[in-house]
Amino acid sequence: MLKKIAIGLLVLLLAVAGVVAVVYQVEGQALPEAGQYLEGTSYAATTEADGTLLFSPARPNGHGLLVMPGALVQPLAYAKTAAFFADIGYTVLVPRGALRLPINAVEPAAARMAELGMDDWFIIGHSMGGFSGLELITRHAPAVKAVALWACEMPVDYSSLELPMIFIRGDRDGLLTDERLAGVQARLPSSVRYITLPGGNHQGFALYSHQFFDNPATTSTERQISLANDRTARFFASQF
Repeated sequence: MLKKIAIGLLVLLLAVAGVVAVVYQVEGQALPEAGQYLEGTSYAATTEADGTLLFSPARPNGHGLLVMPGALVQPLAYAKTAAFFADIGYTVLVPRGALRLPINAVEPAAARMAELGMDDWFIIGHSMGGFSGLELITRHAPAVKAVALWACEMPVDYSSLELPMIFIRGDRDGLLTDERLAGVQARLPSSVRYITLPGGNHQGFALYSHQFFDNPATTSTERQISLANDRTARFFASQF
């Protein structure tokens, strides 16, 4: 009897491991076209030993930008955003957390931010990356001027955090529904400015392969990213 139970548990564990392996292979893989943004005339992009991306501008504006990826999403998927901000002078850091989870990037990202020695920072967080970015702020209190949250769930209450914030989501988002957004708003400061992108979904903030439980977008990913970049850049510039 015990042997049968042990065999059953082993089969179950193997099945779970198989599902996890498939999810990691399917979810969050950077699309091939993301690679084109690693090369530009106005910045240099490097991949660090742990998979973190660093975009160094030719003409720095003195500000750093931390881009926290969504859960399971590879940093390269955010290369279009990193290139956009590096082109206008930001030094951009896109960390890779262990198991591709941004919450695991909080400590190494904070350490890398300190090493880079920027006078101040801005943060963009997509999905779980938004929560992780706010967690980094509460743990380490870096000199952050403003935060952009892109389609973020918020499992922790940050309503007392005194920072300029903008929140951007698509109206086709299958994960962050209107009902869930209401819960997110209750955990964020009342001063947060909310923007909805028509036709945008959860996946459309980066160039990656697949997002479980999302809805199809009615706008292109390239356009959604460009709109999010533009709205975010304007908001950040207002905080200089």
